[in-house]
Amino acid sequence: MTAILRFSLLAPAAAAALLFAAGAPLAAQGRATVQVGPAALGATTYVEHLMPTQATPHLGGFLWSAPHPAAVAVAGLAVHGLLRVDPANFTLLGLGVAGGAAPLRMAIAVPNQPALLGAQLDCQSFDCDVASTFWLADNDITLTVVAGPSAALDMAAIAPGSFLMGSSVPPWPTYSLPIFHAPVHPVTITRPFWIGRYEVTQAQYQAVMGSNPSLFQGANHANAPQRPVESVSWANAMAYCNALTAIESAAGRVPAGYQYRLPTEAEWEYCCRAGTSTLYHCGPTLSCAQARIGQVIPNMSCSVSDTAVVGSYAPNAWGLHDMHGNVSEWCMDAWDGTINYPTNAVTDPFVTTGEYRVFRSGGYIHQDWGNSSAHRWGASQAYLGGSLAYWSWAGFRVVLGPVLP
Repeated sequence: MTAILRFSLLAPAAAAALLFAAGAPLAAQGRATVQVGPAALGATTYVEHLMPTQATPHLGGFLWSAPHPAAVAVAGLAVHGLLRVDPANFTLLGLGVAGGAAPLRMAIAVPNQPALLGAQLDCQSFDCDVASTFWLADNDITLTVVAGPSAALDMAAIAPGSFLMGSSVPPWPTYSLPIFHAPVHPVTITRPFWIGRYEVTQAQYQAVMGSNPSLFQGANHANAPQRPVESVSWANAMAYCNALTAIESAAGRVPAGYQYRLPTEAEWEYCCRAGTSTLYHCGPTLSCAQARIGQVIPNMSCSVSDTAVVGSYAPNAWGLHDMHGNVSEWCMDAWDGTINYPTNAVTDPFVTTGEYRVFRSGGYIHQDWGNSSAHRWGASQAYLGGSLAYWSWAGFRVVLGPVLP
């Protein structure tokens, strides 16, 4: 325990004098410090300590300092590796249990202060067997504070996590049809991302694309610019995302390795559920007062014939509006039209093969069961090339997330 106490309790200068001196570094220790997600203003990034699995878990943690150009050899104690943060001015960021099946991860919340843009910190992870030996990671990372999405896009920051994807509840209660959203299986999302709090509006689409394909526009439809854009194909939605990426990249607001795109199916359901496991994010049932839908089974009409202004209904627990109803939302994934969910746990799933592109949830014309958190359906590629004049229920929302393969 001596080494870790000296790291954490001594003043930095005293620690430097006692622990660090000239000496030949040892071979690589099989440890790595990894950054997960950008250090964006107002968001949370994550650092991980990767190391071989240990029979007995180790104590692990993270050191950080201002950027330091030279590594320092460690001598005189059972400490292995090079210290890559500033030996005279480092801080213990935090501690945790390391060496298990999952890496030690720590969250770092970045204040939403524009003055921090471009600020840099070096971070190096370590682990200790508590009794005698201390290992430093073979590398350090430099966290650079970058801009997040424009406030005008009104996006919510989503943390990584796990959830149960899918449902065993039949989508059509009175018919014997395949349950395409089964079986229920564990899914882990490993990287943070942002998602629009609202569906893309007609005004936003017009500003980026210079056109508006929506049926419900003009003077005959109150507040049309703030209604969701609809009658859009998957290709239309992708073109919007690509154009938005170009605009925001030019403004310096797209972190490296990220892009504006449609959500994956898994990301969409993760965000729709917002920590819930019920049929809808608001509970086991969905009413006409909770979402812009057409009918509640078996025979209650909601008496709507068009879309509503985005955000007209209460959000889910993560602050996201219209995850049920208003318009169906395109996702990135392809789909072969079969019951093809895996039975095992998966990480960051994204399907790239299949004739169909996936819709999630339903629109203002659909019944409650077509708007559940797990409900999935799609349109064939051939269909996507046809007229969209009657697709007034087809829209989308955007994600600022990791570039997909």
